[in-house]
This record gives sequence, structure tokens and C-alpha cells, in this order.
Amino acid sequence: MDDLQATYERLGPDASEAQIEKTAQDLERRNYMPPLILDVQDFYHLTKKRMIEEYHRVMALPSQSAELKAVVGIEDPEEVKTKHLTVLLHQYELLRGLRVGDGDAWATVNELYEDD
Repeated sequence: MDDLQATYERLGPDASEAQIEKTAQDLERRNYMPPLILDVQDFYHLTKKRMIEEYHRVMALPSQSAELKAVVGIEDPEEVKTKHLTVLLHQYELLRGLRVGDGDAWATVNELYEDD
């Protein structure tokens, strides 16, 4: 988990407030919601600071946490934490790409939400 924490702490700088808001509006219009394992409040507006806070929040959850136990298909609470934080990191990197107009990131979202 030390590697995962280091990856969270090495995240690049946030986009501008305007880029974050425009991307959030674009994703809301598409009804985009990433496939996360645990709930993350206001995903569209996540920042590096909030990502690091989420990392520490999840790592501090006790093994008997109702939030961890509610996950279907994964019984080990530590595995739930690791999978959630890994998936969240991947989805946040996609979100960061969307915010700066990365064509590959938008192609991924468009493929999932528009081309079907």
C-alpha cells in the first residue's frame, strides 16, 4: 500500500476551477458515473487534495466497517480498500485527462456513453 499512497501523493496539479466546472457539467449531461467500489462524494469536482483525503479515509476504515462489508463479491476488507483506491486512481486520471481536453480520455467516455 505504500506504493499506492506514493502514487496518490505524486498526482499532478489540479486543473483550473473553470476547467473542473466545465468538465463536471459535460459529464453530468452525459450521466457519466465511473464504476467505483465505494461511494465518493461529488466525483466530478475531485481535486488532488480530496483524493489524498479519500485515500486516508479509506485506509482508516475499520475491518468491520459497514461501508466495506456492503461490497458484494469481495469479502476481505483490505482487498476492498485496495481495489477501491486503485479504481478511484484510474478514474481520477481519466477525469484529469478530460479536464485538459485529452482526446483519448474523451474518446473513452464517448465510447461508453454515446456510441452504444
